[in-house]
Amino acid sequence: MSRQENPFQIGTLAEGAGFADRAAEVAQLRRTWETPGAKLVLYGNCRMGKTAALHVAAALSRRARRRVVIVNLATAVDGPDAVRRLVTAVRGAVGRTWKTIVQDLAAKLRLTVTLTPSADGTGWPGLQLGIDPSAPAPRPGLFTDVLDAIESELAKRRLTLGLGLDEFQRLLAWGGEDVEWALKASLERHRHLSYVLAGSSRSLIEEMVTGRHRALWKAVDTLPLGPIPEAEFAAWIVARSRASGVPLSRTTAEAVVAMVGPRTRDIVQLAGAVWENARVRGGPGDPARACDALVATADALYLRLWEGGTDRERRILRALAGEPGVEPTSTAARERYGLGAPSTVAKALSALVAREVLAREGPRYVFDDPFYRRWVQLSDASA
Repeated sequence: MSRQENPFQIGTLAEGAGFADRAAEVAQLRRTWETPGAKLVLYGNCRMGKTAALHVAAALSRRARRRVVIVNLATAVDGPDAVRRLVTAVRGAVGRTWKTIVQDLAAKLRLTVTLTPSADGTGWPGLQLGIDPSAPAPRPGLFTDVLDAIESELAKRRLTLGLGLDEFQRLLAWGGEDVEWALKASLERHRHLSYVLAGSSRSLIEEMVTGRHRALWKAVDTLPLGPIPEAEFAAWIVARSRASGVPLSRTTAEAVVAMVGPRTRDIVQLAGAVWENARVRGGPGDPARACDALVATADALYLRLWEGGTDRERRILRALAGEPGVEPTSTAARERYGLGAPSTVAKALSALVAREVLAREGPRYVFDDPFYRRWVQLSDASA
């Protein structure tokens, strides 16, 4: 990193010194991938650094000459698209000889496969998978059928592979709980694949791994990804800023963490704005000024979000912005903010959580986006 370059970047995967320390989590991910047959579920709220941790651990395992691939299911549109991503990633990790295996696999599962010349100079052909028009509708177990086929091929070749499935809970959207049971059956049989199943739908995944009636209960190891300890995060901010030539004080770093914590990305975003404030204006940097500047740049986005809610939802948001920790269904809060009957408040809270405007932290409701919380505070102050 050159001097005077902002050391706090978002929008790209953090790596190297830009990755806030998750040493214990990265070590556990590596152990899982490097132990054939192991299986781990990694989960936590979004913007905690889950995907970055996956990729840092994978890079370290690859340096130790282990085969590891990560398949991101977050933007897969359907089951066949998820299968395409999986097969493409595995083929790239294992080698060219998998070209014929892909074709054999597609024939077994009644998929169409098209290999096109590479346009990037790597020599690897592009891959497209589709549904054979003469085949019945895709089965919920299509994805796990492919996992079984990959395991079989690895066994024949005496190879092992670490597989990361990011946002794996998306599989349920295409097959419901049947996919869970099919996945459990595959996990129990596979000895040449090791799995890290990662996701950011915390409440859903917690139910999947702790519910006695769910398939993954006691079938996997679990690794909840919580906040980085505040003192540790503040020390990282100080060290990164000093290396950049625009040092931030420990007091400033602690204020950044306290203002928008606990999610990793939010803290890094504000630290970057504070660093820029300090570089331009001199001095220690002003977290409050930097936070309000970030909020101002997102004004149009937050206005649309605000206008898209109901009047009762907006009253609830005002209550939580003004009194963090208030219980909106309590008699005192309902009377103070004109929220209405308990049942209607509960319904509005559920809608806000479903749209990820609010999140549950234990018994409390909190803003998912701390910058949106500040926007609501500023809007009330100017009203």
